[in-house]
Amino acid sequence: MGTEAHAANRLLAHLELDREAPSLDYLHRIIRAHQQRVPFETLTKLADYEPGLARGDYMPPVELYIERIIERGAGGLCWTLARGLHFLLTDLGFEAALMYMEPGHCCVRVELPEGSFYADVGYSAPIFRAYPLFESFVLETPSERFEYNVTNEGILVTRNPGPSKKLDPAPRSLESLKPLITAANDWNAPRTFLAMLAISKHVDGVYTSLQNGTLRRYMPEGIETTAIEPTEVPVLAARVFGIDPALYLEAAAIQARYMPPPSAP
Repeated sequence: MGTEAHAANRLLAHLELDREAPSLDYLHRIIRAHQQRVPFETLTKLADYEPGLARGDYMPPVELYIERIIERGAGGLCWTLARGLHFLLTDLGFEAALMYMEPGHCCVRVELPEGSFYADVGYSAPIFRAYPLFESFVLETPSERFEYNVTNEGILVTRNPGPSKKLDPAPRSLESLKPLITAANDWNAPRTFLAMLAISKHVDGVYTSLQNGTLRRYMPEGIETTAIEPTEVPVLAARVFGIDPALYLEAAAIQARYMPPPSAP
């Protein structure tokens, strides 16, 4: 068995799934398991910064990406999560390609006998299945309203709260996205994820986030918000999200080294 096939099998085992022939039902189950077991987090983006700066390529080897999911409870941001999903799907025999949303998001397009599908595990959003690429849909949960609108002006994705983006449904290669990935690793970019120590995941069916020391649980009756003491944050990251506390500390140290000072008022 090759290294990549071994990595794909390890990820499948982590998702508690077996190998099956490509199908829409199987795609739904892969997305759901991924959303339940792999967090959206900025820690590995920070951990990958220095190696990426040295290589000139900020995407970690896929084997390292999967190793960190399994051994350290990590996940990633849309670039790594979409690349990981694409890697897994193609290893399983699906016909899949990456897609890009302006001004910045990566997801996956999957071709099946039923048609073309939008598959997304990198949005930290309530997406637990694939959706027809060219059909509108709306999702509402305690954490947000997610609208996917197919219009004459294109495919518009709006999150409330959150930004609006426009999906280009054209298949993209990872190589074609590298300039965008490099731009996303600019410390001075507006709203850069490098400025956040953030984790989010559905925990016991409840969307839960930890960002810069604030824990939020999006309950049906409202948001539960808890401020966490700085020394307790790595412990909580492990207890709630299953993330290696050493990874949190590593990310915080990198952020402290590189974060530009705030602009003078």
